[in-house]
Amino acid sequence: MKKTVIICLAYLLYANFSFAQIIKPVKWTYSVEQHGSEATLVFNSNIDSGWHIYSQFTPDGGPLPTVFTFEENGCYQLVDKATEPKAHEEFDSTFGVKVLTLDGKPVFTQKIKLKNSPCTIKGRVDGQVCKDVCIMFGSDFTLSIGKLKDEEIIKN
Repeated sequence: MKKTVIICLAYLLYANFSFAQIIKPVKWTYSVEQHGSEATLVFNSNIDSGWHIYSQFTPDGGPLPTVFTFEENGCYQLVDKATEPKAHEEFDSTFGVKVLTLDGKPVFTQKIKLKNSPCTIKGRVDGQVCKDVCIMFGSDFTLSIGKLKDEEIIKN
């Protein structure tokens, strides 16, 4: 009986300490800049020193790119793709292609046209962050935009 209790406690302690091993080398914050019936969604990333993420525009055959996914909602319309700062370009012998990486504190933006107000925009950013190894990351976001004046609302 004592052995069973000790083994169970050992497993519980092991499981508890294993959660301390979770690392998040990239952290995200989100904001909105509203300009009448248009807005810019701002995605600030903070990547730990020595780590990098891959561009949204990674070539075929390369590593997993950063991907922004937006839940469909009748109150807004995306304008083009999300923008990103100029990426570092280098040949990666593992993939056999030029890869585009971002490090430090890159800021991504997504322009939208507002159709209704108020508007709540939900989505997710996914990708991989790498140093000596790669770790998948994913972060959900919810952004709210306040009321527009009646004449600023886009009618479709």
